Amino acid sequence: MDTSRPHSHPPREIVSIADTCSAALQSMPRLEIWLKELGLPVDTALVPLMCLQTAFFTPWLPSETCYQMSRHTVWLMAVDNVLDAPDAADSAGPDGTPARVRAWHRVLAGRGSDGGSDDPMARALAEITRDLHRDGRPELTAVWRKSMHQTLIGMQCERDTARTAAAGGGVPRLTDYLRHGAWTIGVEQQVTALWALMDEPGLPQRLPVLLGALREAATAIRLFNDLRGHQREQTEGKTDALAIGLTEQEVYQRAEAGLEKCRRVLAPLTAAGYGSAVALERVALWHARMYHRFDPVRPGRAATSSWPGGPGSAAHTRHTPFVSEPREAPAMSIEQEVLDVIASGGQCDNAKLAELFDRLEPVDTDLLLGTWQGGGFEHTSENAALLTKMRWYGKRFVDADHVEPLLCRDEDGTVFSYEEMGLATLREVVYRGKQSTAMVYDQLPIIDHFRRLTDNVLLCVMDKKQTPTDFFFHLTRVPAPLLPQPSGDGK
Repeated sequence: MDTSRPHSHPPREIVSIADTCSAALQSMPRLEIWLKELGLPVDTALVPLMCLQTAFFTPWLPSETCYQMSRHTVWLMAVDNVLDAPDAADSAGPDGTPARVRAWHRVLAGRGSDGGSDDPMARALAEITRDLHRDGRPELTAVWRKSMHQTLIGMQCERDTARTAAAGGGVPRLTDYLRHGAWTIGVEQQVTALWALMDEPGLPQRLPVLLGALREAATAIRLFNDLRGHQREQTEGKTDALAIGLTEQEVYQRAEAGLEKCRRVLAPLTAAGYGSAVALERVALWHARMYHRFDPVRPGRAATSSWPGGPGSAAHTRHTPFVSEPREAPAMSIEQEVLDVIASGGQCDNAKLAELFDRLEPVDTDLLLGTWQGGGFEHTSENAALLTKMRWYGKRFVDADHVEPLLCRDEDGTVFSYEEMGLATLREVVYRGKQSTAMVYDQLPIIDHFRRLTDNVLLCVMDKKQTPTDFFFHLTRVPAPLLPQPSGDGK
């Protein structure tokens, strides 16, 4: 296969099975040697599976990328095995698990050691991180680093939950479990690494749409994992969606619905041939089909029964992710249309935005915390003209009592907090029939209301006293490593 810089798009012609297998076969011996030399706790029998799945994800990319991604997947399996080990130390000493995890965080942040470390996991992660930073795009490797940090945070939450349950404590709320569980299933980390290695023009601008679809896919795969591995995880003392109280039928239906939603969101982008969207869809489909057939932790034990409501069961009547893909893309939803407008910087009429705003779910304070980049849906109103004149960048939510509502850019492009109109606070407010966290200006008769399009994109409306027309705008979360930092003088 071609070993040049990764292509922007998958080739229009069909990639042959021979080409896909060639990339995998070239990676297998290198991966097995790498795995043995470092002594990572992963069964070498899984090497073919790791290489074949990567070749399936992006068969148009060079074999070197296949090898890089296969190492990445092996590391994710290894860290899961390390943190799941029954004899993993919880001491604060240099060999304790918490100290190792902190070291891995430092490696991801660029502050850890590389080949000189005594920890094979740290050495492997340093090598993966170094190569990804060398070959990847900086604005996208930042997104990958964040997903890797979240993996370690989520795995620690899983350990804490297991200890709580073993001590007779309760189980977490389903929403909290799924948020952390989606971080630890590996889908987000694989996909964001692939994006970083793609030379796809305009990919960062499509991130709001792509990240929303990625979250749906990761949550769906977490649920498929729970369904396939429930009995094993019960014996390991782990919590999953079934232990929290969902039935097998409910877990399957939620997973299927999430996967279908991911594919609907991606449909316009996959139809246009964007490799970033094609790769995400193929990652999701691979994992869904894999969990349908076997538990990768116990790969020698094939599935012996169908899932309730799944393929092969009497109750199964709906389309599933395990049948042939539809030839025609699903109709675009209003949500997807608005996300595309946001990604392109286009315009949208107020009637459509109002209809969507009323359908969307409210937000809570925790979701808002951080820095968000903003934009409008029109450019002619008085409010739009004022924001343009101010070079408005977005908002920063520090906590409920400290909000910087007007982040702006100076003439050099530096982001600063414009505070001549005061700051703001977050309060629970009922608006258009729903209670949600809203931003209330301290000195102005203005309240900004928010609704969730995705975890990283909000549809917002400014409610200004004595102004008859609502001003709709949007906010997109700024990845943590890219946050503009506040300074003492406000600039």
